[in-house]
Amino acid sequence: MNRRRLALRLSASTIAATLLAASASAGAPASALTLGNTGSGRPALALVGPRMYIAWAGSSGTAAAKQLVVGYSTSAGLRITKVPGAERVPQGEGAALDTDGTGVYVAWPAGDNGNTLTAAYTTGSALTCRTAFTGVVSAHAPALASDPAGVRHLAWTGPDGHLNVARLDTSACAGGGAMTLTNRVVLPDTSVAAPALVYDDSGSSNLGLVLAWAAGDGAHSVQIASFTGSAVLGHRSQVTAAVGSTAAPGLSSATADLYVTFRGDNGSVFYGYSEGCIPTCFHASDLGEQAGAGVGQPADGDYHYYTYFDLTGHLVISRL
Repeated sequence: MNRRRLALRLSASTIAATLLAASASAGAPASALTLGNTGSGRPALALVGPRMYIAWAGSSGTAAAKQLVVGYSTSAGLRITKVPGAERVPQGEGAALDTDGTGVYVAWPAGDNGNTLTAAYTTGSALTCRTAFTGVVSAHAPALASDPAGVRHLAWTGPDGHLNVARLDTSACAGGGAMTLTNRVVLPDTSVAAPALVYDDSGSSNLGLVLAWAAGDGAHSVQIASFTGSAVLGHRSQVTAAVGSTAAPGLSSATADLYVTFRGDNGSVFYGYSEGCIPTCFHASDLGEQAGAGVGQPADGDYHYYTYFDLTGHLVISRL
C-alpha cells in the first residue's frame, strides 16, 4: 500500500468516528448527517489528512450560475470553512475534487463563462492556479481521478453528450503557470449526466481508470468501463438494479472492491459493488434514502461515504 493511500485511510477512520459521534448527538441516524447547507446537483468529497473537503453548487445566484461552494471540515461536515471565491456553476451540477495528499484540485463547468471547463487548486485558504480551458465546454459537472504516481485525469460530458477523457497536467502550477489538458480522447459513448471517474487499485480487479455514466438508453442503465487511453473502453459492465438512472453516479475503489452510488429513477439512493467479478457482476440495492439529484462518493472509499442533496435541498453525508 502506498503512503498516500495509507494516510488517506487513516484520516478517513478519524473522520468516520467523528461522523458517527456527531450524528448520534444530533439525533440523526448513526450513518447519516444532514447539514444546514443547501444546494443542488452531485456534491463531491475528498479526504486530506484530518480534513474532509466538500464542493457543491450552492443556493445563491441564477439558475445558470449558482455559487460554487468549496470548503473543508475537520468535524465530518458539522462545521465547514468555506474557501473564498466567486466561481459559478449551473444549477443542478457541481464540481469534482481530487487530492494530492496536501490539498485538492477542483474542476467545474463555469456557469458564468458558457460552461467552460475550469480547474483550480486549494489547500483551504484560496483557489490558486485557476485555469479556464478555452473552447472546452462541459455540459455537466466533470470528474477527477489520479493514479498512485500522481498522474491525474479529467472526464466530462461534452455539449453533444459524448464522454471526454484527458490528462490534467498540473506541473506548471508550482511555478505560477497554468494547467493543461493533454491526450484528450472523445468517446463514442454518450451520457445524459455527469460521469464518475476513479483509479481502481482495489486488489480485486485493478482496472486502472474506470468510468461510470448514465446512458441514454431506454432502460436508463448505469454503465461502467475501464479507460486505457483510447476511444475503445474495456471491461464493460452494466449495473444490475431495480431501476435505472438519469443522474450523475459516483464511484470509489476500496481495499477489495469497486463501489457505485447513484440516484435511481424512483428517487432512491442506490449503492452497489462489483464483487470482484468485472465485467458482469455489478449489483446495486435501494438504500431507502431519497435524493434530489446525483449521488457523490470520494475517490478513496474504504469507509463508503456517499453524499447527496435530500428532497429539501439539504446536503447529506452518509456512511455505510
